[in-house]
Amino acid sequence: MRIFKPGIRNTISAMLGFEARKNSPEALEPVRRAMLAALGEEGALINPHLTRRLNYLADAHALWYARSEMMSVLSQLHGEAEAVETVQKLSPIFRGIIPNSLIDSCRLRR
Repeated sequence: MRIFKPGIRNTISAMLGFEARKNSPEALEPVRRAMLAALGEEGALINPHLTRRLNYLADAHALWYARSEMMSVLSQLHGEAEAVETVQKLSPIFRGIIPNSLIDSCRLRR
């Protein structure tokens, strides 16, 4: 008998207790709203698929990795420098719902 089911969800973060917190709708809704606000109406027009995904993704990790697609859309709208700044400002809202190592890994090296 297996203790853990095989699959991608059984990562170290799941064993450390992030699984329950990251799937909580109360935890994800502020993140989702902030990402949609950062994308804006212009971004939603350029990439409606991303807007749909952001509305329906039910996992904190999925929202975290959707930032790369956001970066692409924001770069088209405002240029790369402003897009990087906007996406970096989203990182603190992920604290507590994804491992800190992911958040720390995306900091700009200066």
